[in-house]
Amino acid sequence: MNLTRSLVLAFMLLPALLAAREVTPLPAERVPLADQGLILDIVRAGERYVAVGERGHVLVSRDGIEWEQAEHVPVRATLTRVEFTGGRLWAVGHDTTILYSSDLGRTWALQHFEPEWERPLLDVHFFNANDGIAVGAYGLIMKTSDAGRNWESVDMVDVMASEAIDWGEAAEAAYDLADAPEDEDDPFGEFYDASEDFDRGCYEFVECHLNAILAIDDERVMLAAERGYGFRSTDGGQTWESFRFPYPGSMFGLVPARGGIVAFGLRGNVQWSGNFGDDWEVLDSGVSSSLMGGTLDPNGYPVMVGAGAAVLVYNPHTGEFRISEDRLGSDYAAVLFTEDGTMILAGEDGLRHE
Repeated sequence: MNLTRSLVLAFMLLPALLAAREVTPLPAERVPLADQGLILDIVRAGERYVAVGERGHVLVSRDGIEWEQAEHVPVRATLTRVEFTGGRLWAVGHDTTILYSSDLGRTWALQHFEPEWERPLLDVHFFNANDGIAVGAYGLIMKTSDAGRNWESVDMVDVMASEAIDWGEAAEAAYDLADAPEDEDDPFGEFYDASEDFDRGCYEFVECHLNAILAIDDERVMLAAERGYGFRSTDGGQTWESFRFPYPGSMFGLVPARGGIVAFGLRGNVQWSGNFGDDWEVLDSGVSSSLMGGTLDPNGYPVMVGAGAAVLVYNPHTGEFRISEDRLGSDYAAVLFTEDGTMILAGEDGLRHE
């Protein structure tokens, strides 16, 4: 399955399918070629590497090259993100699933599972070994202060303290995009009904899917969302302010760069802010493929990956991109570098290294 289509299942909610799911958590199936299935995220966990993906698959490796499945994972829900902090791992995904591991990914315990909510979680971050935040569909935010033993769920509408959106500009952008043709570079089809959904997409923007978290420090946190919206917090995620990206489509990731933040997402759009989102500079990425995942390379340069085997390295000193792309190649969802500089790529065909 093409990754942009696969990520529709990972990033967007399909109520008809979810309603038909078995609501009892089931252990992930152990299959010989799990490392060749859809993998959506990778993280370094001490001396190991951990990857997560479809059907509750969790893979572990000592070198980022040879992988094996975790011994026990209690769900078959698609896992979208994994986080390592303070010697512990957390993974989140569909069915509002939150998993926890204290043995570097070998075995996992279920901390949260609510399929009836029909709100997948799309990213997770821990500020320390106890305080964490997870975000997901329709403005869902979940918080813990005890390492995930207890999770509190809130909606963005309830914790948003202020707005920084030019609603006139937002309306104009929405109606302009209503006439945009549907094509393979709009895999989520989010523009076809922009005019019809203006009220929902703009005035009720707090229900936007929250796609990615970037914590600058313990206080400043930014979220990338859909339809050109973003959210930022200066109190560790207790309250939020909304803002607009220059591009009115979805942003799927955030990475630090040039003393600021790089946001990337749909149709190869990349933007940079040096003042925590007050202003954004549009960068010419040179690609039109949707960018799904990112990290920093050993030089501290942002690396972004996406559809059509796209791999972009941004040089913050020159402002230029180094591009590798194959429109017929595998679609990538995440990227990570090992200690020796090997690049690990994750996506529709599993894991590979370069």
